[in-house]
Amino acid sequence: MIVIAIVSAKGGVGKTTITANLGVGMAQRGYPVTIVDLDPQNAMQWHLGGLEQGERNGISLLTTTRAKLIDACYTSPYGVDFIPYGNGGEVQRMRFEQLLEQQEPWLRKKLQAAKLPANAIVLLDTPPGPSVYLKQAIHAADFLLVVVLADAASYSTLPEMEELISTYGHRSNSEVGSAYIVNQGSHRQLAQDVVALIADRLGERMVPYIVQESPQVEEALAFERPVLEYKPDNPAAQTIQKIIDWLLAGLKGGR
Repeated sequence: MIVIAIVSAKGGVGKTTITANLGVGMAQRGYPVTIVDLDPQNAMQWHLGGLEQGERNGISLLTTTRAKLIDACYTSPYGVDFIPYGNGGEVQRMRFEQLLEQQEPWLRKKLQAAKLPANAIVLLDTPPGPSVYLKQAIHAADFLLVVVLADAASYSTLPEMEELISTYGHRSNSEVGSAYIVNQGSHRQLAQDVVALIADRLGERMVPYIVQESPQVEEALAFERPVLEYKPDNPAAQTIQKIIDWLLAGLKGGR
């Protein structure tokens, strides 16, 4: 099992969209994929479908001792299993966050207890910025993917994200690996300049493929479908496929 946390320092960078499409692309390659939505916005369901309107169940409701991840797992029409955050109300959210704060390895233990196949890939979608969810995700992850935009605001968050990775990603025997995806790139000069700055700062930790802006990505979300399934020939979809190949090759090689 490989656990990958998809994280960001700021909102609005397309992190959930990237997570959903990475999962679908990995499933297309034959991997058993489970996506866990750790964001209280509970938005992953709109990318993957498979939930009845008004469905409340999700990971945030698994606060009893014997609760298992499979108790909140759904099968998407697009080849992946996913666990929504759930909609149990504000009191339940606070109860869940208190549990996560008190039990740092909670998610890692739940994933281990799930007994997923050896070649399974788990993707963790997290809310932006520091949070108990980010701490849980990094603690459980084998690798981190940080999503940023090709803009000055994202570039300015790099030190903050690096500090979070350093603080939460420390292990007794190793450090969790990480790489950065630039999303919604464009041919505007400012965007190109920012990408050059990001590349100069990160070196090999910057994913060598940039996901370009595309209205079809937004169209896919409107239809509650991943763009890899909605418009697989779209340039953004093709770039995500390249990122998946790059990521899998690196993880197998010990990136």
